[in-house]
Amino acid sequence: MLGNSTGKRKYTGRMGTGLAALAVLLVALFAALAAGPATPAQAQDAARFPLGSVVAARTGVNLRDQPMASGAKVAEMKVNERAIVAGGPFNDGWYWLDYKGTLAYASGSLLVLVDERYTPVPEETVTTTPTSGPVPSAQPTSPGSATSTAVAFPTQEVTTPSTPGDYEGLWLGEMATGGNVRVGPGLDKKILKGWWAGRRVLLYESATASDGGIWYRVSEPPEQPMWVHSSLVRRVAPVKFEGARYKGKWININITQQIVTAYEDGTPIKVTLTSTGKASTPTEIGVWKIYYRLPKQDMEGGNLASGDYYYLKDVPYPQYFHMSGEGLHGTYWHDNFGRPMSHGCVNLSTPMSEWFYGWARIGTVVWVHH
Repeated sequence: MLGNSTGKRKYTGRMGTGLAALAVLLVALFAALAAGPATPAQAQDAARFPLGSVVAARTGVNLRDQPMASGAKVAEMKVNERAIVAGGPFNDGWYWLDYKGTLAYASGSLLVLVDERYTPVPEETVTTTPTSGPVPSAQPTSPGSATSTAVAFPTQEVTTPSTPGDYEGLWLGEMATGGNVRVGPGLDKKILKGWWAGRRVLLYESATASDGGIWYRVSEPPEQPMWVHSSLVRRVAPVKFEGARYKGKWININITQQIVTAYEDGTPIKVTLTSTGKASTPTEIGVWKIYYRLPKQDMEGGNLASGDYYYLKDVPYPQYFHMSGEGLHGTYWHDNFGRPMSHGCVNLSTPMSEWFYGWARIGTVVWVHH
């Protein structure tokens, strides 16, 4: 339906094409042959890991550089060792994991969700308690734990807005160490997920918890509230704003900072992290206009030979601005916003993509630049 002659990406409509269907069947067949028959429990495990959740190895797990059994081995998780889910599922139930700072892929059939029902696999040779993988010893502890009163909270010298919707003084930061993301400012607030060291964040707002700790809000409505403690964050750079470059509504995509801003004349009204094209499949620089959009669409691209083939069903809110097939759209398969990740498109969180879809229209200017 949409495509280009460079082989950079290709999208098909919901019904797909004969060639696309054949490719999908081949991928599924190869994965099935490599992984062997899956039990019902394994099939359930492979589809139930949300972004930011913690998973453990149910057996020794080889981590690969591609979401397939033929990918090169980059690390090994021993039984009961843990990792954070950074993306997926890809292909036939593969997930992108953060394992002790290493980002690699593993089959979901070899993993189990660490939750209140989790029971470690018995090991006769285990002499020490399995560690929690990427969660560092410096992570603030939960209230009521034996060491919670002894934890120090260094305050980062970062100026952040104090009012929701105010972008003056907005900073780009990143996780200095892995840690918990909570639904509000304070150790008494529910843990939503875990983020790894190096994960980029926007510091939308600062707040002081009842214990005196400084917290940063790292999400923006319509995204759900997400807060991290200031001791886990280091600043990278102040967010760059462009002024009234175009009239009316227009979208600014800063490739260097990996930030998308919605403008009305010279006023930024929504600022969010994005993931644009990787070095091998860069997002086209220039000034474009949205020419086609729809609420959702199946997407595929890459190729089997190079190992980067993908087929993504019901990608939310695509808005195309370049005839090669590049556009803004929602993203449910990774949570690594702030870093180039795509085949050329502009990845947004699904709530943000819905907001941009409701705000923009056909003909809205899109400026892509460094």
